[in-house]
Amino acid sequence: MKREVNKPTVIATDCSGCERCVAVCPSFVFDMIRGKSEVVRGNWCIGCGHCGAVCPTGAILYAGIHFEMHAKKGTVPAISPEDLGLLLRERRSVRTYTLDPIPEEILNKVLDAGRYAPTGTNSQNVHYVVLTSPDRIEELRKMTIRFYDKIFSRARGWLGMLLFSLIAGRKTAQYLRDSLPKVEYANEQMKQGKDRLFYHAPVVILTHAESWDPCSSFNCSVALYHCSLMAHTLGLGCCFNGFLSNAVNHAAKIKRWLGVPPDHKCYSAMTLGFPNVEYLRVVHRDPPKVAKEHVSNEEPTFKPRSVLSNYPDSSAREQKA
Repeated sequence: MKREVNKPTVIATDCSGCERCVAVCPSFVFDMIRGKSEVVRGNWCIGCGHCGAVCPTGAILYAGIHFEMHAKKGTVPAISPEDLGLLLRERRSVRTYTLDPIPEEILNKVLDAGRYAPTGTNSQNVHYVVLTSPDRIEELRKMTIRFYDKIFSRARGWLGMLLFSLIAGRKTAQYLRDSLPKVEYANEQMKQGKDRLFYHAPVVILTHAESWDPCSSFNCSVALYHCSLMAHTLGLGCCFNGFLSNAVNHAAKIKRWLGVPPDHKCYSAMTLGFPNVEYLRVVHRDPPKVAKEHVSNEEPTFKPRSVLSNYPDSSAREQKA
């Protein structure tokens, strides 16, 4: 279902004719007519705001979207490649938390970071379930453990493994079988009062969206990752939890208990809290697994240009404006 948006308006007297809005619009909303940009397919607009953000003269108005000038002047990004690279490397999965609750204003900052993640067709369809009550988190933990107890108890027998192979595939069934020793050890740990599922985290967050939207998985996963990066900058730690999201999608009782609509799926989940551990070193990862194309040794006969540089008079028009 398309998100309700208002179509943009171009103030013709302010339009410099630079064609930038035409170039960046993903929905073909604008055309150049008599040297000016005009809205010709307004009902195709997805409300992304690219047009107003790129317009050098502020000629585009958009009801419902507030455009503000970038806080940092110039074309330099807000963070350097070195700082971003270090942030990505030092953020780690945290499974040891203090008992301190997360203040509401800090939690809101974490969630607010998620809304700036990209979503397919700008649907902004990411929904969150945030659990902060220890009793609620404990109840969710118990339901999730009961779900997996049933799954792994069936995986112990040859008949159960055969059924899993037929339903989920041989490799998935073998993965479950290989995981049994870890699961049994974790169960013993939990009987001793150690939470090996949520790690006694004070907050558990899940995302969900429409299951029929092919972009929902991407939307939810990227949004929660944005939240995790913001959490790290605020001194919090988190750990993504695929066990929980899988249980929500396969146990109707858990899904109803969380209030996830029937036509939605849970696509990502994580625990959140103040870390009770300090990582002193960053860890190397395997190189990217890239299938490289054949590259010719010949020198290119042209120099690549940006999309906007296809309009040679845009800079001159901007100066006139």
